[in-house]
Amino acid sequence: MFYLIETNTQFNILQSKIAKSCYIDYIYGNDNTHPALTEIIGIYVSNLDEDKGYILPLNHPECINLDRDQVMNWLGTIEQIHVLNKKAALHANPLKSYTDIQSKYYFTHNEPFPNEFTTQAHTWYYRKFPHIKVNKMIPIGKHYERCQERKRAVIPWFSFDVDTHFDKEILPNLHLLEKNSLRINDKFDEHLKPKCKKHSIKDNNIYGWYNPYTTTGRPVNNFNGINFVGLKHGTGERNCFVPKNDYFIEMDYDSFHPYLIANMVGYKFKDYPYNELAKIYFETDNPTPSQYKESKILTFKQIYGGVNKKHLHHPFFKGIQDYTDKEWNKFQTEGYVINSGGRKMKKENYKEMTKAKLFNYLIQAKETSQNLRTLSVIHKFLKDHKTKVVLYNYDAFVFDFCEDEYDVIFDILKNIVMCDFPISIKKGSHYGALCKI
Repeated sequence: MFYLIETNTQFNILQSKIAKSCYIDYIYGNDNTHPALTEIIGIYVSNLDEDKGYILPLNHPECINLDRDQVMNWLGTIEQIHVLNKKAALHANPLKSYTDIQSKYYFTHNEPFPNEFTTQAHTWYYRKFPHIKVNKMIPIGKHYERCQERKRAVIPWFSFDVDTHFDKEILPNLHLLEKNSLRINDKFDEHLKPKCKKHSIKDNNIYGWYNPYTTTGRPVNNFNGINFVGLKHGTGERNCFVPKNDYFIEMDYDSFHPYLIANMVGYKFKDYPYNELAKIYFETDNPTPSQYKESKILTFKQIYGGVNKKHLHHPFFKGIQDYTDKEWNKFQTEGYVINSGGRKMKKENYKEMTKAKLFNYLIQAKETSQNLRTLSVIHKFLKDHKTKVVLYNYDAFVFDFCEDEYDVIFDILKNIVMCDFPISIKKGSHYGALCKI
């Protein structure tokens, strides 16, 4: 059997050969284009225990192409499909049968899979013709060569256990968040310069990319030269993003990290955190506005730089110190700690770890696991509504809100986000116009 499947007869034979569990690799029009926008020109398919794979061409000028719907429907009948990047695959074809290989590698080595597979042909064409569909210019045999190389690299990871929560909850929910996209207006070009607009923008909708494969597991959203988390206030950058519905509503956690830490160490604040702690710092029952402001600075210094000994009498700081000492001792003696997301943080993967840095990483993991659980509930609640969550920025969710749904869903949505944490709510006609309500 040839590696290229171009006829219905060959396709029927292939179907009988592929097992209930296999590996696939989507071949896109351009590797740098967001997977929600790029065309699929072919699909590489291979059994897990075989070296040889096959390419099903869908839109490559060298080939007799198969019917796309027919191929996608067949993939939907396979019980388990291993993919290197599940989130990207969900954009290509939203199947429930994907198993993510990237996360297996990440949970083991604390870094993304070294996906640097190429051929001389790919390097040359991308340098010479950086077209949105450059992969249609590259010979199909070279795509096969690259897919084979990538498949051989991932073979050892087929047998590794996958983190079910990460695979079945986190990745699909980040995919849905990306899929919702953000609308841009005519001010966008004045303030923001993507590397190539066609890689992430279509019909005035821009797509972000949430990368959860970071040192702490906290997703970053930086794609095609646009850092969605780092959009500046007061520069006009945020004014470029407008709702598809009627307005934006942002739900932002107040004093999120102090509350998270209190939860971690078993402490309950009797007052607003920075006010309660200001009373300790300045030995007063009525902190001034300036003392309140200074309290925020002092608190963050102690959270992330180590607790001042003179404040250890307060149970909040004593709890931080005890928790940090316990986790650091476990890290040193047992060689790992397990964070709130269930991820094993191995000493061998953190060569320059310090006690303060470990505590910081554990806080970020707590924040991420809490927020992604909330995001999952949000998606389920909004599934049949026009209102959508369009941006997640660590301690805030931004909703593209439909006015007709406000009276029905606002209070429910607010309670979902709040959970056990206080929030502030802002509203605006664009992202730069958000004001407290």
